[in-house]
Amino acid sequence: MMGSTLRAEREKRGLTIKDIERETSIRAKYLEALEQGRYDALPSEVYVKGFIRNYADFLHLNPEKLVQEYLEEIHGTDVAPIAPTVPATTSIVNERAPFSSGSDFHERVEKSHKNQITAMLVAAVVIAFVGSIYYFFGEDPAVQKPQQTAQQGTTQNPKPTAQTPSAQPTTPVQNAQTSTQNQPQQTTQSPASIPTIGNTANASAGQADVTAQFTGRCWVQALADGKVIYEGMAEANQTMRWTGKKEVVITAGNAGVIDVTYNGQRVGKLGKEGAVVEKKFSNGKVEDVK
Repeated sequence: MMGSTLRAEREKRGLTIKDIERETSIRAKYLEALEQGRYDALPSEVYVKGFIRNYADFLHLNPEKLVQEYLEEIHGTDVAPIAPTVPATTSIVNERAPFSSGSDFHERVEKSHKNQITAMLVAAVVIAFVGSIYYFFGEDPAVQKPQQTAQQGTTQNPKPTAQTPSAQPTTPVQNAQTSTQNQPQQTTQSPASIPTIGNTANASAGQADVTAQFTGRCWVQALADGKVIYEGMAEANQTMRWTGKKEVVITAGNAGVIDVTYNGQRVGKLGKEGAVVEKKFSNGKVEDVK
């Protein structure tokens, strides 16, 4: 049974339900229902498949095999094997070694926090060092300008002679043209583009353009006009963009870590942290999918 496999592997590593909840952002009551085979206490089938994949990935088990076992349990043995639907644009996540025990899990969490603090201290030192160099050695254009003006004032123009015709006076229009020609041309840099999954032409038409920024780990599925264009595990600090001709539907297993922008306007968080949410973006509106 699929749930027995998950529970046996968790207990083998000395992890609790709370440990799994903290790492995968799946609620403890859903994790317990999965392990006990109480599928009537779980949301719809699409959410359950996401939970199983998330849980299996964390324990380094085969997620597709466990999903197949789940489908056979609820539909019978005639269910055809499913293939992963993760597109080529999915971000590559660094593979981590399995946890040998519960203490190993807690040690890695503490080590991760220490590494983050060290990185922040190093960044602060670098910024302070660069700022001090600029402060002491940087040149102030306001100081240079009077010096250049004084040097130009000491240059004397030769007096006209009989053989040398006098120079014609320069008109204000000519001075303005010369000043414009001498000014350096300014260049603008376009911001870095966000990876797009789907048809980018639809985004320019303003039909259904959704950008998602992730602040934490979350399983997510995106459909454009009824077709699955992404399904997988998104990581923290990752940004994704999906477009459709008529609509985009997003299903998330941890809605509180997704910040959404729809057709150029910020919508905000997709839901509460740990909540399973399904939203439809179409006709300039954001609606819950019943």
